[in-house]
Amino acid sequence: MTKVIGLTGGIGSGKSTVSQYLLQNNIPVIDTDIIARQIVEPNSTGLNQVIDLFGATFLNSDGSLNRPLLRNKIFNDPQAKSALESLLHPLIQAETLKQIQYFKKQQQPYIFIAIPLLVEGILKKGTRPGYIDEIWVVDCPVEKQLQQASQRDNSDVNQIQKIINQQASRQQRLVHADKVISNTSSIQELLEQTQSLIQKI
Repeated sequence: MTKVIGLTGGIGSGKSTVSQYLLQNNIPVIDTDIIARQIVEPNSTGLNQVIDLFGATFLNSDGSLNRPLLRNKIFNDPQAKSALESLLHPLIQAETLKQIQYFKKQQQPYIFIAIPLLVEGILKKGTRPGYIDEIWVVDCPVEKQLQQASQRDNSDVNQIQKIINQQASRQQRLVHADKVISNTSSIQELLEQTQSLIQKI
């Protein structure tokens, strides 16, 4: 039977590093961030719905979504954020379930789903998604999150801190974790912990 594992962690926690490691070892990873981008590609139903909601000013000249403008809009407008989530989350979930079925048909022993805001969704709904068997949290001190995310995204530390403030806290994520991958040392140690946990499945 296939085990479906939700992989999550705050911005700059090292979640992407773990995802890459899993993929390199031929372990299926469904990345909801990638799905979220795919469902609003030019001429897609998702993009058309976003433009119906917010207007054509959120389109680039080539017909693609102006992500920085939209990000800025929802970051400063909770109602717009909620409206966008109500629109996109069902589309993301439908595609996620489709990919889970695809890997299950291949009789994969386990599938990872990278969901950055998994715990935030659980806190909002009061329950974890029914298709997830376990939650693995990549845990990292806030100072390290700030350092890693600002270097990776070439962003201002204050901007990263604002994003961290909007996400679930470390404690909230750890409460919902079935397994914890601690990112307090080197990348090597992070990957060794991941490998160790996979061997125990």
